[in-house]
Amino acid sequence: MSNISEIARIDKYTCRFENPVMEDRFMGEKWERVKKPISFAIIFFAIVFNFDAYNVFNMLGGEFKPILLGYPFFILLFLSFFKLPEELKKRKFDVIFASLFMSYHFFQILQMVLYPDVMTDGGFNPDDMLAFIPTLLLFIYILFPGNFVTSIIMTFLFLLTFVPVLMQVQGVHISVWIFTLPIPLILLTYNKYNVEYRSRSDFAKSVSIDETKNLMQKTLKRYFGDVLSEKMLNEGGELDGENRWVTILFSDLSSYSTITENMSPEVALEFLNEYFTAMHQVIAEFEGHILNYIGDSIMVVFGAPEKLKNHENQAVNCSLKMKEKLKELNKKWDENETSRYWKNHGIDLITMRIGIHTGSVIAGNLGSQEMLQYSTIGDTVNVAARLEQANKDFNTEISFSHEIYTALTKDLYDQSNLSGEITLKGRTVSTKVYSI
Repeated sequence: MSNISEIARIDKYTCRFENPVMEDRFMGEKWERVKKPISFAIIFFAIVFNFDAYNVFNMLGGEFKPILLGYPFFILLFLSFFKLPEELKKRKFDVIFASLFMSYHFFQILQMVLYPDVMTDGGFNPDDMLAFIPTLLLFIYILFPGNFVTSIIMTFLFLLTFVPVLMQVQGVHISVWIFTLPIPLILLTYNKYNVEYRSRSDFAKSVSIDETKNLMQKTLKRYFGDVLSEKMLNEGGELDGENRWVTILFSDLSSYSTITENMSPEVALEFLNEYFTAMHQVIAEFEGHILNYIGDSIMVVFGAPEKLKNHENQAVNCSLKMKEKLKELNKKWDENETSRYWKNHGIDLITMRIGIHTGSVIAGNLGSQEMLQYSTIGDTVNVAARLEQANKDFNTEISFSHEIYTALTKDLYDQSNLSGEITLKGRTVSTKVYSI
């Protein structure tokens, strides 16, 4: 979410999130916590209705009355709650729950209106209602998992139906009235508001933390890749240097300066991002890990931060697939006429140079205490970079060392050729260069 403080605003009157999406998320999370108790309550009251029906039947002298048909109706009505769509219950479970109980309450009031003598024949005393009201308020405000507004409406409707009965109460001291009705009502309403507001506030904070955490992890993976990101998170960001036998691949676009010199910065950036995206997909397919983008160059390691079997062949196969992917991009650039930027300078196709070498490196976090970067250092890296440049000398596109050549499978081995030899800086013995 772009601005959590705006989205998480709570209406001070209704105690609901002003943003409907946030409110739905809150209700969905609340539903997961209360759905088992609500389901139990629905079944429990459906069973109780059977006993109510039997009791009323006896009070009517064992004579069937049409009003008794209301009991099987309400049993089925309550049980139909389980057939409602899950999404509807998530968003409106409190309203549905309140509506069910209020409808049954009005059904009971209807019985008292139709059969007043029979229904009060059991010794009903209006004074008993005073003792019942605090318990009812506790049920609505504490046990009932409704929102603040729903609870207020439910309480108002219940008390409204009790007015005729309460008016019959006589000879009760005013203090009894005060401690029975207004004080419990005010205290429980105030408590309900605070609890509801605090639960939404805590939910908003947890969402903010989760959103921030997810954004950080998503950003981390975009910059460092899935494997390295997970490793960094698991190890608290500390990746100590370790000696690894890996394969290093360097790729570079030919004539890059000529290609981009007449492009605007926006076009050049779009062009590079499209190229890098396509190459990233191929590299990920062969389990390579991109260490760095340097201009148009890509530095890739196979075998770190996670170990990789047969990484020499993976790197060579990856380079072949990168070459094929670049051919596809060239066709696409011809179709959308992006190729005009280089064809107008006499360059028919964009090609790449790739250098590959395998050997021992130090892999880990490199940099200052303020800024670190996962990378590899060692002679293997330098040789791979020099092999990429060697393509210019031998007019090839993919060059690799003798160490890679000897590790190739038969199919790749048979496709490879000796291009020649180069002398690396600081060495007296020449290095054989192979191409494929």
